Amino acid sequence: MKTKLYIVGLLVLFFSSTQAQTVTTADNTGAAAEISADDSPEFPGGIVAMMEYVKANIKYPQRALDENISGKCAVKFTVNPDGSLSDITVLDGIKACPECDAEAIRVIQSMPKWKPGKIAGKPVSLYYNLPIKFSLPKK
Repeated sequence: MKTKLYIVGLLVLFFSSTQAQTVTTADNTGAAAEISADDSPEFPGGIVAMMEYVKANIKYPQRALDENISGKCAVKFTVNPDGSLSDITVLDGIKACPECDAEAIRVIQSMPKWKPGKIAGKPVSLYYNLPIKFSLPKK
């Protein structure tokens, strides 16, 4: 129970974003063009629901609590056309606490299927960046 109380005060979600993927055009030149999504991927229920999900499911690593480690873990993943998540990687982690990075990945892996992003009305794979801040409670 005490850990759950920490989680409410410990976790802050910053800005999240999608990134357009570069695709090869269909013409003969082979030129690449960046295409942005008409509809961005979305967690079921939106950003507020995603924040609540993370708060309810993340476990602040014990070593990080014991050693007063905090920081931000930026995670990138792909939201696939069927809403599943894949290619979950840490872009910028907490160097002093690989356990925090692993916990951020674990929580994202446990998420339900998302509403996929769309280009020209068709579901496509798109990247999503999610920075998660691990903050120690104020004493």
